Amino acid sequence: MRACLLAALVVPVHNYLVAQSPLARPVVLRRLPVRTPALVSMSEEDVANAFRQLGLPDDATYDEIMDTSIELEEKYGDDTARVAAIQQAKQTVLDERLRQRMAGTLQAQYEGQLSVDDRPPEKRTPILEILNAFRKKTIIMPSPKYALNVFVLLGGLSLATWVAPSTAGTIMLINTMSGMGFVYNRGEADVARDDFGNVGEIRPLKPKPFAVTVAMTAAIWIAGYIKAKQIVGALANPPRSLELVVRTTLISFGLIIPALFVRVHDIFD
Repeated sequence: MRACLLAALVVPVHNYLVAQSPLARPVVLRRLPVRTPALVSMSEEDVANAFRQLGLPDDATYDEIMDTSIELEEKYGDDTARVAAIQQAKQTVLDERLRQRMAGTLQAQYEGQLSVDDRPPEKRTPILEILNAFRKKTIIMPSPKYALNVFVLLGGLSLATWVAPSTAGTIMLINTMSGMGFVYNRGEADVARDDFGNVGEIRPLKPKPFAVTVAMTAAIWIAGYIKAKQIVGALANPPRSLELVVRTTLISFGLIIPALFVRVHDIFD
């Protein structure tokens, strides 16, 4: 009997506590409404001004927009306000194109699976960076030993013509061929030689580096020829051999510069 009374007292209280416990209440999850971002509509005047700022027609392609904006930014790179206006105009045009595409009034053009308008802008290498890379490939600093060899041969022989003017023609030929050799072989590994100093290999001639060497030598030769005539022509009653001596000196010293610093083989790499 006592057990029945205790059970009658405990069970209703337990049920009441469970019913009132917040942990026992079912949780109802409500789905929040998803808001679709509204397209910001720009006025026709804003879009027209943006195209006018870029100097483009309203039917310009994506590539034309990006290329023109990059060119204008490079052109007015020192004018911060002008560059900011160009970037704003580009963004306005691209936003308008995106709005038209999302509204279904503009059909996107695809290259593969990627829309033309969604392509990342092509990264252009600045012209100064290109020139600097070209300089590193083609300009090489001479070692003291190499510089001494060039100066002794080309400079020493050209100065000898002032002592013996009759040798000017022969020395000019020697210096021209030697200068071409210095320029063509600049930066290349030394030719293998045997114990007696004889050349152990014959390297094939590379047409493009050789053509650059010939063109460079010809330009220096022509410039020296013209300059020698001008110098001697300004003198009164110069000796007959003076023009040849001056020409040899100018050409020889002109060849020293490329012989020391220019590396023709890496131009075409």
